[in-house]
Amino acid sequence: MQKTNNQRQYFLITFFIGLLSVEVIAKRSLLFESYTQAKKLYETAHYRDAQAQFAHLKATEQVSSLTPYIHFYYGLSAYYQGEKKLASHSFFEILEKFPLWNKQDEVRYWCAICSFEEANCIEALALMASIKSKEMAQAVTALKKHFLKKIDNLDLLQTCLEKFPNDTLVRKILYKKAACHAYMTEDRSLINQLESRYNCSINLYDPLRKLRSKKKESYAVAVLLPFFVEEFDYEACKDQFVIELYQGIKLALELLKQEGIAIRLFTFDTKKDPAVTAELLSQEAMKAMDLIIGPLYPATIPLVAAFCKEYKINFVNPISTNGEIITGNPFAFLFQPSLETYAEQASALTLRDIEDKAIEEPVVAVFYGSAKEDVLQAHRYKEILEKNLGKALDLFVQLTNRTEIEAFFSRVNQEKKEENKAIDEEEASEQENEQEKNPIAWEKITHIYLPSQHELLVASVVSLPLKLGIRPLIIGDEQWIKKELLTLHHLEKLPILFLAPGYIDFNKPALAKFREAFFKQTAKLPTQQSYIGYEMMFFFGNMLRTYGSYFQKEWEPMHYDGIIFQGVCYGKCHANQYIPVLKFVESKFTVKNDLGGIGLNKY
Repeated sequence: MQKTNNQRQYFLITFFIGLLSVEVIAKRSLLFESYTQAKKLYETAHYRDAQAQFAHLKATEQVSSLTPYIHFYYGLSAYYQGEKKLASHSFFEILEKFPLWNKQDEVRYWCAICSFEEANCIEALALMASIKSKEMAQAVTALKKHFLKKIDNLDLLQTCLEKFPNDTLVRKILYKKAACHAYMTEDRSLINQLESRYNCSINLYDPLRKLRSKKKESYAVAVLLPFFVEEFDYEACKDQFVIELYQGIKLALELLKQEGIAIRLFTFDTKKDPAVTAELLSQEAMKAMDLIIGPLYPATIPLVAAFCKEYKINFVNPISTNGEIITGNPFAFLFQPSLETYAEQASALTLRDIEDKAIEEPVVAVFYGSAKEDVLQAHRYKEILEKNLGKALDLFVQLTNRTEIEAFFSRVNQEKKEENKAIDEEEASEQENEQEKNPIAWEKITHIYLPSQHELLVASVVSLPLKLGIRPLIIGDEQWIKKELLTLHHLEKLPILFLAPGYIDFNKPALAKFREAFFKQTAKLPTQQSYIGYEMMFFFGNMLRTYGSYFQKEWEPMHYDGIIFQGVCYGKCHANQYIPVLKFVESKFTVKNDLGGIGLNKY
């Protein structure tokens, strides 16, 4: 009887185990089928549907051998769907949850891609260094090269090399970019530092080494401007400033002709359209130009920059201050100082003032707004000051709107009032707490830099020293004058320096002659754009005659006196380096950094 019962129990157990096995197999089969369908969606680039299906599998399936694959393809689908942060989270989650999975190197590869794209280069390089698969070595090298070549921040590349000193690719790319930087800026400090630290010799970068600067009887100059006309009737141009610029260029040609400089001008209408610009550049005659002027708008500039770099033709943008136009391009020039040059000039003025006055403990404050021009200048100034002073700036404040500006300066005023009160112990304690929040001693500020044209911000910052009873050196912009943002009281009571690349001395005899000739030709008075077109064309026309088609090969770090403006200086730089500095003295604005004694040359 006992034996029969045991047999019955065994049979029942075996039966139920069989049922469970069938159920497990069915579930596995269903899981595999769903996984296969999701993967097929991924492989056919239906990333949204694939992501949704893999997400469902993640939420419902039990842990199995397919689990890491489901997570991986979910991350890939999210990545190609544009959800980069979600993809990154998914890949890093796989590293943590499935450390023994045999595809971990591929996951690290994708983690590195996400880290590079999030500008976390150190993490990306660490991930790539941890990839052991020899089969992936070529892909890893190609990926590193792709992202590292995009990095223009030399400090970041230096940090990468310090973290990974044995990474030859990082070192090679840094060396190359350092040599290019030295060529474009005449600053060899980084090259010298690398040579000393890593005991190496860096070949000097010179893209013009094999080019001969030809001197010709006449030079072909193309003007690419957005005239928006169907016929060559430039009076019909929709943007008045463009025709004003062009009129200045045309008038300069007459003066160049009188001085024996033959310029053949070819005018093209870009219509501010990349497609039109590309078609113009495809013309065979464009490759024979000695100089291209323009274009003016961001959508068309990269096309011309790439064309000029490929065919080794110099081009100049007459009005832009965007340093990105000239970055890494030995054939690109800005007639205006770049925003970086503004900040460098401001930092040089600050450091010179500290040295001249023998200030042992300078207190430097920077205020800036939300405009990208403000941000770029503020951070470049901060970088230079901190490097030279060996300490962090005392105050670096971004105020982006009226509410923030009013709140900030209201708080400063309140702090000042509290300081002036006869305070008891409780008030003293409160004051100490407030000082902990904002430790700067306002009355000790020695220098203020304000790279902004925001009216309320300018008014608030410039009024601050008057309220505090201090006289720090303030460095600002000539637009403050043109927009009448300051009062006579500000100008008389405070030492303010204005960076003024557009300053014109109307007492110049040559200026009077130009104005007379311009009015005679156009029946209008010239504008700022007219002056720019005239000065730029006359300057580069003379450079072509004096040095030939690759005039930058012969340029020295010397200044050239201007006809309209104060002067021009390039050296080996590709943006105009000379910025007049104005100061209000005895009821008038005076240039404080005239060109005398610093290699002045006439055209």
